[in-house]
Amino acid sequence: MRLIKNILLILLIFFIFVTVKSQKINGVCFVSPSSKELFSNFNSFKRINANWVALTPYAFSKANEPAVKFNYEHSWWGEQTEGTISMIKQAKAEGLKIMLKPHVWVMGEGWCGQFDLKTEEDWKKWEKDYAKYILSNAKIAQQYNVEMLCIGTEYKIATAKRVIFWKALIKSIRKIYTGKITYASNWDNYTNIKFWNELDYIGVDAYFPLSQTKNVDVNRLNTQWKKITTRLKSFSEKQNKKIIFTEFGYKSIHFSAWNQWEIEGIQPDKNVNLNAQENAYRSLFQNVWSQKWIEGGFLWKWFADDKNSGGLNNSDYTPQHKPVEKIIKKYYTTN
Repeated sequence: MRLIKNILLILLIFFIFVTVKSQKINGVCFVSPSSKELFSNFNSFKRINANWVALTPYAFSKANEPAVKFNYEHSWWGEQTEGTISMIKQAKAEGLKIMLKPHVWVMGEGWCGQFDLKTEEDWKKWEKDYAKYILSNAKIAQQYNVEMLCIGTEYKIATAKRVIFWKALIKSIRKIYTGKITYASNWDNYTNIKFWNELDYIGVDAYFPLSQTKNVDVNRLNTQWKKITTRLKSFSEKQNKKIIFTEFGYKSIHFSAWNQWEIEGIQPDKNVNLNAQENAYRSLFQNVWSQKWIEGGFLWKWFADDKNSGGLNNSDYTPQHKPVEKIIKKYYTTN
């Protein structure tokens, strides 16, 4: 009897070890639905075995203006407080962990990486507005037990010019939020962020250019990833923090693994190349997902209207109803 108990104990310990070991962040960036009627649940995540969801309550700015507007009537339902809370509750009910990922869209331009202001007065106004936006989301994250909060996305100039502000913001967040905190740096800017030591993880939006070829070859991609992962590993060790790919993904299009910003404007039914997307994902997972310095990441992107999203004639980022789902599921299951 004692022998049986000992064996069962060993099996239990082994099961716990395997379970804990497998809790990598296998995440999805979820596109906020424009209306309540378009959202019901996250059941479609089961096809790829995702265990985390990133929710993005967008705010909006204008170029060269300090105002940061959020939770206003013209926002999509999923970007407003009501929608954000509703989706958090549903994700919790389905056993998903959550990263709340506030993101500012610069109207007329999109990317906030080049957002800049001319005067100190304007920067102070921006800091006040931005802090209000992030702290509002921090309160929501604390109230509804959200596991992680991302405090910003790809602010290339603002993070360089306003380091003191970001450090003060992190301290303010820590006073009201007890979960993990990260920041989403652009792929070419993560070494320039001066406040990683204040955060729990290094966040990287991992759109690294890999191959300037129409039909990407896995071996060529692997060669490039080996160079990139060497740098990422070294940086992770230097900072003594693990890295999260706060965004990663590839369009199912020609030149899928090259400069993402050059192919983003192409219509989603043009230049479809499902194999290029598969090869790009396969190479990323092969070279990154088993590394000890990576905590996981969030693929870009997944739509609420699953039935009518993606498909074999779609060249956009979403992997929905495309062959690449099988590759994603494989790695999201084993890691």
